[in-house]
Amino acid sequence: MKKTPRVVILLYVLLGYVFLQFLWWAYLIYDLNVEIASANDQLISLGVAGITDAPSELSSKLWMVLGEGSVFLSLLIVGAFFIQKSILREQRLALQERNFILATTHEFNSPIASIKLNLQTLDKRDMDEPQRHQMIDGALSSAQRLELLVSNLLLASRLDGGKFEMYQEDINVKSQIEMVIQRFRSLTEKSGNTFTIDCEDHIFIKADKSALDSIISNLIENALKYAPYTEVVVGVKQENDKVILEVVDCGQGIPKSERDRVLRKFYRMGNEETRSQKGSGLGLYLVHQLVQLHNAQMSIRDNSPQGTIFSIKFNR
Repeated sequence: MKKTPRVVILLYVLLGYVFLQFLWWAYLIYDLNVEIASANDQLISLGVAGITDAPSELSSKLWMVLGEGSVFLSLLIVGAFFIQKSILREQRLALQERNFILATTHEFNSPIASIKLNLQTLDKRDMDEPQRHQMIDGALSSAQRLELLVSNLLLASRLDGGKFEMYQEDINVKSQIEMVIQRFRSLTEKSGNTFTIDCEDHIFIKADKSALDSIISNLIENALKYAPYTEVVVGVKQENDKVILEVVDCGQGIPKSERDRVLRKFYRMGNEETRSQKGSGLGLYLVHQLVQLHNAQMSIRDNSPQGTIFSIKFNR
């Protein structure tokens, strides 16, 4: 269960104090008017000139206090709602930035350390050819992870700054998928995944090539991280004037309550300090942003018996 932030608790305490003070002031004003009306009645009973319409004036003042008080309380409640919303949003962003720093620090350190270790091993030891290839593949795999992270960071910066420009062209989807999967060969061998491409040879869509590359790359990397040692199916099919790209894995799946959240920038399920999976929280955010730029639709649903299906519906 989430813990209520201290600043929000303090806000509630202050609002409660203001509310109670308002009620007390309203009571004092009303009580004072009652005393004035009572004194006026006594003056009249003694034959001294008083205010003849005192009861009606008291009633009007009471309604005035109640009316102004209602407006005041309404503004107070509305202001408190927006203040709380702003506080929680700022705290969520601060937590996301903290998680991002933790994640990217690890993401940079891990492949750099791996590349360094592999190169040092190659430099200091005499190895046979298979061992040399193993060391080289390990370095290439780490370099691939590092390259994708840097690419995602740069792309996120361009998208946030409104500097990403689309250059759409007709792209052979199967060729693009094959190229991306080949580039992930080292990571695929390390994660123990196998890939199946379910796509006809001549299906084209009009898209930005670098954006489509990033979409496929991040969905495949997501499958490698969260569904290791399983088969990943990348399928493409045509439906009327639409082309549907799907990446299907057999991993742990994404709960329905998290499916909107995983598309947010820097968001990752679980605690950053105890999480075992690598990642920066940018992959699915970038996929979603690029899909929207193509006026396409993206959905996430369950695979059977387990896993996740990422489905993107492009216009042809």
